[in-house]
Amino acid sequence: MPAVKLPVRGSGSIFTAGWDLRTFTAFGIVGLANTLLPYIIFSSLYLIVPFSLPVVLVIELLPAIAVKLLIPHILHYTPHWVWLALLSACWILATVAANAAPPNVIAPIRTLIAVLASANTAVAEVFFLSQLSHYGKTALAGWGTGTAAGGALRAVLPTILTIHMGLMMRNATRYVYYLLVAMVAAHFLVLPSPVLDTMAVNELAGEDEAAVEMESHKSPLITAESHSQTIGFWERVHSNMQLMSNKLLRLCIDPLLLVTAVQALVSSGTPRASRTLRIFSGYQSFSATYGLAFQIGDFIARSTALLFRNRRPRLLFALLVVCCFAAILNTSLMLSANRYVVFGLISSIGWLRGMMYMNIYGAGMEYLSRNPDVDAEFGLGSIGVGETAGMLIGSLAAVTFESQLCGLASRGGRWCSTIT
Repeated sequence: MPAVKLPVRGSGSIFTAGWDLRTFTAFGIVGLANTLLPYIIFSSLYLIVPFSLPVVLVIELLPAIAVKLLIPHILHYTPHWVWLALLSACWILATVAANAAPPNVIAPIRTLIAVLASANTAVAEVFFLSQLSHYGKTALAGWGTGTAAGGALRAVLPTILTIHMGLMMRNATRYVYYLLVAMVAAHFLVLPSPVLDTMAVNELAGEDEAAVEMESHKSPLITAESHSQTIGFWERVHSNMQLMSNKLLRLCIDPLLLVTAVQALVSSGTPRASRTLRIFSGYQSFSATYGLAFQIGDFIARSTALLFRNRRPRLLFALLVVCCFAAILNTSLMLSANRYVVFGLISSIGWLRGMMYMNIYGAGMEYLSRNPDVDAEFGLGSIGVGETAGMLIGSLAAVTFESQLCGLASRGGRWCSTIT
């Protein structure tokens, strides 16, 4: 019987590099898809026609908050493939229903479709973020990059479809199926199996101690969950609620809520009330560029945040508040019409927001790694409720802020004075 051939020296590094690349790519794809899917469905429903903007925001965000509070408690009891099957079925149902419900269909039907899309997005986010407990910060970097890239596409998609392609937003529903296939393929075909002990892998690969130390930072920060498989449901719920209220609320959820609310107030409340810029032919092109500038800053931050970890999150938040205040002041008083000032400010806000997002999740992962007895999947899956709640609060405040500025007698010179 031939002897077992051991891997050649250095193959452990090749293995971990390939594992990192597949993990980053898979989470990037699912992050991109999960950002674009709800936007396409929401845009095809035209809820802004029968409802005011605050009502639309509540319809699109409130179900997601409820789902993010509930679903993390049952992640432990459900096989992973069930979530993917459920997500696929619900997205197909939402797409078919959206295509079959033209804008003149009564509002309750379109509202139910929007609620389904909102809940589906929240389930996907909770599920994939909970998997960070098995894949570490490589997965977080992929997720952050994918969601930021999806946000950039969302900023320019209306302009591309309506102006350059001559289509309606409803025509974009055809792309839902491609995004859904990409999401499922990324999870089942691209995403590798979790590596729970990179040290052992490196030893089997013949790595020396120095190489083991160099590669150890790539291992998942969250160790295998040490909860007993026989723990009762209500006991687990009680333990998870204590984790959420005692530590995660202060460490992750509240900061993420504040960051998102402040950012949403500026990014949603200032474009329409901004001073007109002559280089743009109309508000739609300005709005797309404004949103893209924000998303570019966010993309740069999320794709590089883990390479340059900032240990002073309070400084980042202070800078975010300063930039937001400057943008609000510039919009309110119409101080500058310089495009570099306008887009530089919003891009800086996007960068700071992205850095804070990645740092908050990184801090949560580090805390959970130091406490292996807690439910890591629940912890990582529940942090996102702060982002959705902050988005709802900030967006509602942005509606009030924008309406106040555009309702002034001195509204002349603002974009809202040119929109009929």
